[in-house]
Order: sequence, then structure tokens, then C-alpha cells
Amino acid sequence: MTTCYIRQETDLHPELTEQIGPIAATVAPIVEEVTGLSLGHMPIVRVVGHEDFIAATMNERRRVFALDVTQLALSSEAARVLHDRLEVEEAELRRSWMGGGAATVTNAEGAPQVLIAPESLHHAGFGSDVIVKALAHEFAHVAQHHASSGQVVIAYNTGRPDLRGLSEVAVAHLLHGHAEWVDQRVTERVLGHAVELGPSGRETPEFLAMMREFIERMRDPESAAAHPAVSPEVYEEGLRWVTRAIELLGVASLNRVWSDFTLAPDVREIKDVTRWARRLDQGVPSLESVQENA
Repeated sequence: MTTCYIRQETDLHPELTEQIGPIAATVAPIVEEVTGLSLGHMPIVRVVGHEDFIAATMNERRRVFALDVTQLALSSEAARVLHDRLEVEEAELRRSWMGGGAATVTNAEGAPQVLIAPESLHHAGFGSDVIVKALAHEFAHVAQHHASSGQVVIAYNTGRPDLRGLSEVAVAHLLHGHAEWVDQRVTERVLGHAVELGPSGRETPEFLAMMREFIERMRDPESAAAHPAVSPEVYEEGLRWVTRAIELLGVASLNRVWSDFTLAPDVREIKDVTRWARRLDQGVPSLESVQENA
């Protein structure tokens, strides 16, 4: 039985925070079951205020960028570019923090921690169903971390994928698509239906104003490029890809990518899952023939 360690670091919105522990205890073992992966010893869930949420998110980013500088022997100018990028990303997070209430980040020791910000959930008008989805999604990222011995953290956060041989690897599609697939399986099991994020009808005026400003900034190519958030299209494309990949090869074959990123899909294979499947198993039939025989 997977046991979670819940660290409650904020007293805000107890009607939400009190649900997190019991939901985590229900969700964690199901995540391990559907993924075939381990969450490690006692996964940590930190229930935090939005300032701590931003700080933890940016601290992980800074640590990976520091690794980029040292491991890739970047010039002082290249290092300055990464530093400037971090400053812009943090400013953007501070301007749109209500839009994201959950994340998985590593601490200074490299251990993964799930962050839940009840303030964000409150302002978005979300309840227990979204907490189930959020914890399932983030526990999937914890499982990815352990299965990859932490390599997903560098692959996802690096500021220089070109120098790490990751320019053509669809890292975000893989990680978020897998987490989306997991949270759909878990919410269907726990709630009887998948949970889709969208307007709740209970949003606060502050949330609506912040999101209006966010949408306006995203329409500007300069400000949109500065925001660290992944676009909804990446989640959608990633989910479609993971779903098809598992239909073709099964969960165990997909899990091979975590310990060997050379097996991860590239940007072309995200558009054509059979291309990736054939690379892993030459005997896999085409997606078209699978559909015809279904």
C-alpha cells in the first residue's frame, strides 16, 4: 500500500486542503497499478501558498540551468541568456499563478515533490474532482522521475536541448501526454468519468481578470514565448500519441523510454505513432490495419 507524506504549509482554504490527504491515499496506488511504475518510498505532497509554489518551481529551473552552464561549458554570454530567461519566466509566473494549481518539482536533493496550491484551486472554482485529476497527473510525473533516475527533470527543463541531443525529441509531449493518459485512467476508476479542465462557473473576479490578461499576453508572440507553460496542444497531441502507443505496444513497452531516452518519440513520430512503434518492434502492424481488425 503506497503511503503519501502530506506537508501542509498553508492554512488557506481548509475546505480544499483537508481533502488532499485522503484523495492522495486513494490515487497513489492506482497510479502505480495503471502505469506499472513505482512512486518511490512515501511520495511527498506539499500543500503550499502561491509564493512557495512559484519559488519551488523556479528553483528547480535554476538548478537545471546551472547544470547546463557547467556540464555544457557554456560561455558567459550564453549563461547570461539563460539567466535573463529565468527572470522573465518568473515574472510571467507571478502574473498568472492562479492558472496552475499543481506541479511536480525536485528539491535541492533531487527528490520529486508534488506541489498543490489551494489558492489557485479556490480562485479557479475547482473542487474534489480536479484534486483527483491533479494528484493523478502529478503522481505520473513522480513515477516518470523514478523510472528515469531523474533524467526527465533535465530533459524537460534544460535551456539548451540542442546541446543535450534533445532538439528533435518530443519531451513535453511524452511527459504530459503520459500524465494525461494516467489521470484519465485514474479519474475514470475513482470518479466513474474522466475529468476535463475548463470553466467551473465558480471563478473569482480576480481569476477572471488574471486569465484575461494572460490570454492577451499569449496573443503577443514576444510575451507568449517567454511564458514557461506548455501549450494545451502539447497535452492533447501527447495524450493521443500515448493512447495509440499503448494500444499498439502496451504499457511495458512504453515504459522502456524512461530508462533510455533514445527510445523517446521524436517530433516526426509524435505525428505518426506507427513510425515510433516500428522502431521499437519491427513486427508491429500499421495503425490502419489494427483499426480495420478491431
